[in-house]
Amino acid sequence: MKHSSSHIAWIVLLVGLVLFAGCEERFPLASLPDPLTGAIVGDTTYLEITPAFEGIGTPSALLIGHDQLMYVADVKNNRIIMMNIAGNILGTRSISQPLSISQDMRLDLLVGGSVVTMNKDTVGALFRIKLAQAKHEIQSAVMDTIWRETARPNRRFVGVAALPDNEFLALRNGPDNSSFVDPDVRVLLFNAKSQFITPLGDMVTRAGSGITDINRPSGITAFPNSRDFILIQHSVGVAYGAIWMTYQRSSDFEGWLPRFDPSKAEQKDVEFVRPNRFVEASAVVVDGRRRDIFIADAALDTIIKFDSRGRFKSESFGYARTGGRMVKPTGLAFFDRTLYVADAVTNRILRFRLSTEFQ
Repeated sequence: MKHSSSHIAWIVLLVGLVLFAGCEERFPLASLPDPLTGAIVGDTTYLEITPAFEGIGTPSALLIGHDQLMYVADVKNNRIIMMNIAGNILGTRSISQPLSISQDMRLDLLVGGSVVTMNKDTVGALFRIKLAQAKHEIQSAVMDTIWRETARPNRRFVGVAALPDNEFLALRNGPDNSSFVDPDVRVLLFNAKSQFITPLGDMVTRAGSGITDINRPSGITAFPNSRDFILIQHSVGVAYGAIWMTYQRSSDFEGWLPRFDPSKAEQKDVEFVRPNRFVEASAVVVDGRRRDIFIADAALDTIIKFDSRGRFKSESFGYARTGGRMVKPTGLAFFDRTLYVADAVTNRILRFRLSTEFQ
């Protein structure tokens, strides 16, 4: 998929209006550019770099790794696609129903997918693809199955986040949360040898309005060089579609706590923790240099941006459901001042850069 020289096209920024039953106020779409006039709020906006990267199947996740290569989890065609930043496909690897992907400091890929058991059940699984050992020949690299959910076939791993010490978090989803001891929805911590350590007790599996309540999670990402992470979820029975957790260690405590807690008077007005801001948070990525945060909402067809202090940024953008080039964003990546957006309906990767980056 080799492209000619890219040119820059201005975007008409539009936002889809989604109506919901109930009395709770959703994220005010007026905070984004006006969908009727196309007026842009603020002095900067995102420009699209064309052409888009086509022919990537149905992306469920997107990653630009430490090796500066791009990886697409193509769930429809049961494969991981390896690409360079120019959009050229370098190789593919077959894997059943890939939903999530991350890369540790050893350049191993960590993938959430599925396997078929001897009983013919399709169950959620975690895989490790050893790229460096195979000199990045992804099609011939050793792939280990490091975890299977054989007892509960409906569980799936919708997120994986590698930590700086090569430990990693795996975000598990499923329909049955009736068990207090082992509900389907959990965040699991694994060590660098792929051995399960513990579920994170810092998150609470339930519907509710608490800042750490998780009910229908959809993704997770870790901050570069940090054990902090952001978990995203669909807003079904919960107030917060994005949860920012920071790692703390002291003589009295070791674990994760909310970066912003709306129960505290001094943090209740932080925009990142505004209740009901998201409808279907579908992807999240952090700009490692500026620590800006980008969250895609597949229901609103929008990309919401926050700075490192949790403040909403006016560069956030979106499209109306009809006539827009971005229909259902399901994957985000950020590299060299460029935001990459994978779309599961148009089956392409769009690229955006701030207008000020071209001046």
